[in-house]
Amino acid sequence: MLAAWPGGSWQDTVWLGVALLVAYGVVLWLSALVWVYRDIKSRTNDLVSQLVSVFLALIFNLPGLLLYLILRPQETLSEAYERALEAEAMLQELERLETCPSCRRRIEDSYLLCPYCRTRLRQACTECGRALSFGWVACPYCGTERVPVTAAEAAGSPAQSMPSAAGSSTPARRVRASAEGGSALGGRTSGLPANTEPLS
Repeated sequence: MLAAWPGGSWQDTVWLGVALLVAYGVVLWLSALVWVYRDIKSRTNDLVSQLVSVFLALIFNLPGLLLYLILRPQETLSEAYERALEAEAMLQELERLETCPSCRRRIEDSYLLCPYCRTRLRQACTECGRALSFGWVACPYCGTERVPVTAAEAAGSPAQSMPSAAGSSTPARRVRASAEGGSALGGRTSGLPANTEPLS
């Protein structure tokens, strides 16, 4: 019966099993050690944290591995970098969103005036009609010199007022002249006989 044991005796079989268990434990220990080192390397650049994590796995093996899983950083360096990029992109997007200086509501870059409080925000280019900032000297789209708002209004107001004044005075003069002519004609025809027609 003892000859049926592998190796010829049960003691040899026990030693073989113990050797296999030890080999399995060593492989498991080395695997945990390598995994901890690679994992902590991808999560932090702090040398002290890396040494402490490897020391836990080296000395305590599986209990050290469980303790490392509890104490390790929650995200890797790549995940932290991607999160920082997303946060920076959101901040840049918020900075690009302009607000009205009067009512503090969101506006777009192409608005000439605020649609909520009608505050004038930009000036339209006299050539291409694009929105120009008040601090610009020329239009960056067509190269036309930007005319200041006050000068443009001062130059445009007399030209707009002259036709209206001329147009309003001409009918008044015509009405006045026709009224005077009618009264004079009426005065001349009133002295004639009834059966006499005035000469044309």
